[in-house]
Amino acid sequence: NMTSKLLWASFILATLTFATPLSLHPDQQKVLLVSFDGFRWDYLYKVPTPHFHYVMKYGVHVKQVTNIFITKTYPNFYTLVTGLFAESHGIVSNDMFDPILNKSFSLDHMNIYDSEFWEEATPIWITNQRAGHTSGAAMWPGTDVKIHKSFPTHYMPYNESVSFEDRVDKIIEWFTSKEPINLGLLYWEDPDDMGHHLGPDSPLMGPVISDIDNKLGYLIKMLKKANLWNTLNLIITSDHGMTQCSENRIIELDQYLDKDHYILIDQSPVAAILPKEGKFDEVYEALAHAHPNLTVYKKEEIPERWHYRHNDRIQPIIAVADEGWYILQNKSDDFLLGSHGYDNALPEMHPMFLAHGPAFRNNFTKESMNSTDLYPLLCHLLNITAMPHNGSFQNVQDLLNSATPRTTPYMKSTTFLHGSIKPKEYEQEESYAYFIGVSLGSIIVIVFFVIFIKHLIHSQIPDLQDMQAEIAQPLLHA
Repeated sequence: NMTSKLLWASFILATLTFATPLSLHPDQQKVLLVSFDGFRWDYLYKVPTPHFHYVMKYGVHVKQVTNIFITKTYPNFYTLVTGLFAESHGIVSNDMFDPILNKSFSLDHMNIYDSEFWEEATPIWITNQRAGHTSGAAMWPGTDVKIHKSFPTHYMPYNESVSFEDRVDKIIEWFTSKEPINLGLLYWEDPDDMGHHLGPDSPLMGPVISDIDNKLGYLIKMLKKANLWNTLNLIITSDHGMTQCSENRIIELDQYLDKDHYILIDQSPVAAILPKEGKFDEVYEALAHAHPNLTVYKKEEIPERWHYRHNDRIQPIIAVADEGWYILQNKSDDFLLGSHGYDNALPEMHPMFLAHGPAFRNNFTKESMNSTDLYPLLCHLLNITAMPHNGSFQNVQDLLNSATPRTTPYMKSTTFLHGSIKPKEYEQEESYAYFIGVSLGSIIVIVFFVIFIKHLIHSQIPDLQDMQAEIAQPLLHA
């Protein structure tokens, strides 16, 4: 009867309410992708980073992330949101020349808003929106560019003077609005900016890393305040690392090449060289054995493992400096104490990767992944169909708490270096919240169960009489 049905419905509702925080359906998953530009994997241990370690303790940590070549900002940011190598997504460097379009792309000249440079791929925010969802981006590179006639649903036009806190507040506003986003992208310029100026080995990098840790602390605090901390999947990563340079390790191209014979499209540490008409052999021969710390490749001879050959924007000759060496056309050009862009097999080029949320395992450390694997992971979390990509979901499936099969055995983090100080107040908060949640849920379920059983017993007798009456009725013939 009606009362029994109502009670049954209430019981189911109570059970579901209790279960919701613990298991979100894939189509309800919210994802926030955060990147701290130039955050090298081992910065986590240079100084105490309690907030990063808090995320590691309650989430997952990948020790070794192999990013793509070249290990520069724009190519790697586009890889994170497309899962493609640079030759496939077309953003081959921060400074490019496209001979087909006869156009240049350069961070310095801010002519990066030309859609044609970005449209060899489809970033995840567009795929997410085509699937009927909404996205929000706070300064993530490329999100203020019109790609395939689309912008993210919400985005902030790039402006580096907007504080990290303001970016966080905007993202949280989008996640908690009447029509909430399910995908957020958040970007911060440091520690890359300071890493270039100071060099990663400088003791002055300590306070820079501490500041980033405090910024992460602010993000965690605001997510908790908005009741998003336990329902949202937070991924924290970076585009590349950083290596120390020195004015004693400079390769000056003017010593070997006539500057009228070529155009230097991209400078250090991967010089992209466009020889003038008829000057290819001359330029190549002059550079080939010029310097012991410089390796020169004709485009077709670029190592296969870099996946950096099949694109018109990759120049006919590239000259790659050894780690810590700096290429200048001449000594009057700008020199920076920290640099990146080198071979992506070098550990100092590698970024970090941490994640926390209902989809992720707890206190789990994984040895390695590729940055191309993030894209299929994001598509899985958002429950959207991935575009063709160079990553592997299988490679990161073991980060998820429901991951089957688990390819890596469970491994507790045993490294207890500098940064392993745990913010105590968080741990108590976590355990209290969990205890209260479980207790309340259990009580609600038990109460409903008792009422339901009681009601069932009371209603059983009339039901039996009805049943006997029904049995006595003759069966209707069709």
